Amino acid sequence: MTTSSNIMFLTSLLFTSVTFIACRDLPNKNPAGEKTLSQDSRLNYDTSTTTIIALKSKSEWPFDSTCKATVLTQDNLQTIDTLLLRCIANYNNSLSNNKEQWGIDLVKWNYKKQLVAVINKDGQKEVWVNCFCNTWDNDQWKTEILQVDDGGTCYFNFKINLETKKYYALIVNGVA
Repeated sequence: MTTSSNIMFLTSLLFTSVTFIACRDLPNKNPAGEKTLSQDSRLNYDTSTTTIIALKSKSEWPFDSTCKATVLTQDNLQTIDTLLLRCIANYNNSLSNNKEQWGIDLVKWNYKKQLVAVINKDGQKEVWVNCFCNTWDNDQWKTEILQVDDGGTCYFNFKINLETKKYYALIVNGVA
């Protein structure tokens, strides 16, 4: 092979590899021709404490209607866990001494979490993280967004912008 042939071969190989990697995060079409999003079955996370729920196209909540559903990568999951710990540490550190009962103890309560991933209007991937310590002993939380009133620090949620690596909109439930 000539040097020119080698360069063309390597360029073709690189293009094919990049195309394959880039396209694996695109929506798939099911047999009926509808677009669907599916998570990569190779993601490694504890399914007994974490679930990934696709944004329903007709629903605007927890994001506005300009957002589109997307999938998460293994790197995204690691970033989410890192920012979760940072968010909770900052929240707990912001509490005054007489409000320590409002602290979130991730170890004591063994929280579960739901993740909803979207692409926002600026093309950035964002995730809504919904955490809770009570599921009433059923697995409905793995497929449907859990919403409760009150419940205190057993229930909290926030959003993450994975591009900027920042969290925002932390909401900790109150007590009736």
